[in-house]
Amino acid sequence: MNHQIFENLREKADEFGSIAKKVNESSKTRKACSEKAMEYIDKSLKIGEVLKKDLETVANTNIIMRDQDNVVLNTCVILKSNINEQIDMINDLKKSVSINADIIEDCISKINYLSEAIDDALSNIQKIIKMDNEIILIDDKILMCKQLQQDSLKTLKEITKISLQDAKKAIKGSSSNLERGLQMVEKFQNVQQLIEDNNLSELNNLIKEARKGWNIAVDVNKSSSSQYEFAEKVNNFTKQLHRDSISLRDMVVEKHRIFEENLQYITVLTVILSLKFKKYLQIEESLDKMEYNGDIHELINRIMINVKIACKDIKNVSSLNYDMADSSHLNNEIEDKAVKSTEKEIEYYDSTAKEVGVMTEATKYPIEGSGKNIKNGQILEDYLKNLLDQEKH
Repeated sequence: MNHQIFENLREKADEFGSIAKKVNESSKTRKACSEKAMEYIDKSLKIGEVLKKDLETVANTNIIMRDQDNVVLNTCVILKSNINEQIDMINDLKKSVSINADIIEDCISKINYLSEAIDDALSNIQKIIKMDNEIILIDDKILMCKQLQQDSLKTLKEITKISLQDAKKAIKGSSSNLERGLQMVEKFQNVQQLIEDNNLSELNNLIKEARKGWNIAVDVNKSSSSQYEFAEKVNNFTKQLHRDSISLRDMVVEKHRIFEENLQYITVLTVILSLKFKKYLQIEESLDKMEYNGDIHELINRIMINVKIACKDIKNVSSLNYDMADSSHLNNEIEDKAVKSTEKEIEYYDSTAKEVGVMTEATKYPIEGSGKNIKNGQILEDYLKNLLDQEKH
């Protein structure tokens, strides 16, 4: 009897057992990676909900701020019209010889100073509102993307659950196959002795074992192919979600950049409204010192009405400006927090993508391994049949 045949049998049997072991290990890897992926998905969902609320808060505040900025713009436009009327009336007043020239010049100085300040304020507020609108549009895009992202995460969680369940079933099945395979391997170590003892019954049983082994491998191959197709879908879905998350993070960062740039214009506007505009308020004291006769009384009254309206508008817009400045800085803090949260969220997505990637790769081996064991089982069966035929003759 050719001893090489027995050596080949033992090698093929050992290979069959080794592959069965690796298939079992790959199933355990799939399960571990699926569980890790679920963990990161849950973390992503949790931080995503917090981030979504922060983004909604910021978005609502940005709309309110834009509305307030429009109030400032309209107030400045009205002030400019008021100041132009005052300039015309003051020029008419200068024609009167009964008015103190120093007081007139002082009023003209304050009016001109306010006129220049209004021009500066209008220039800034127009830029601010333009950026306000850009920010609000980006806010809408971010919130829409965030909702889609959260919905996609929930879908990913569900399909990852299916992968986890598949992995658990695969572990159970591969563990049973491994135990059966190792028992078969052990029996194949005694083939030479069975031949020498002419134990045809046990040899026939081994042939059945080998046939059963490769038929099980056929089932494993079909099942694993189906599971791999699904794992690939999960992997591709995860990759797309990861790319979408990076795009969302980039939008949040870009919006924050625009917000901070806008904050610089708001700071300049705050100085104009709180300092330059308020210098005009002293004009009321100057006008109170003015002495005049009855022929210009009506003109003085008209000037005083415009001045009081201007002072009222300046006080209102200055008060609003303080509220806006506080809101801007508070919003900036939430914006900073949102940027940091998106960075942390991306870390979770990175980890999820990594685990799902490993899980998908681990799903490949049962296909490859079961394919090899189909051939190995068939070879073992054929070897035994040939040996049995030789023994009968």
